[in-house]
Amino acid sequence: MAVWLITLLAIAFIIAAAGAKKRASKRYNLPLESPALSLAILKENLLENPSESSLQKLKEFASSQNLPIPKEEYPLGKAPSIEQDDPLFLAQASWLDSMTPLELREEPQTEKTLIDGILRLYSDEAILKILGELAQKFPSERQKKLEQGWIALCSLRDSSNADYNSLEKLRMEKEKWEKYARE
Repeated sequence: MAVWLITLLAIAFIIAAAGAKKRASKRYNLPLESPALSLAILKENLLENPSESSLQKLKEFASSQNLPIPKEEYPLGKAPSIEQDDPLFLAQASWLDSMTPLELREEPQTEKTLIDGILRLYSDEAILKILGELAQKFPSERQKKLEQGWIALCSLRDSSNADYNSLEKLRMEKEKWEKYARE
């Protein structure tokens, strides 16, 4: 009798969890077939539109996927100017990166999943850490170029002015780096 009850409860739990995932994906118009992409979309949305609503959507989705949510509060807000954005962006990026991209949780880890995970990170520290893992697991010329390219991007960013032309140049260089990573 107890075995049947436990089995029925387990089946009910599985059905409820699947329903929660489906409802969360529909509620936010997310691709149900790709939880990794859904998580990335919600994280990007929170970074671009920091609000309680965006944060709640991310937390609900993470909960529906049984993903750990950081205990610290997300630093909501937008800086009044580009020059004042740096500390706030760093805090937000660190918080978002503490929610490990699903690509980095896949087993076995492949070169592709590591690179896909890198492309879902925001902070230099997290990106360089995974680039280091990539170097250990899949040393290659491509990996070296990715790491050197990211370091060059950081240097360009840190030496650039906060004007439109500098930001546009930086955006174009980052797009080139991302394109190389995806090839």
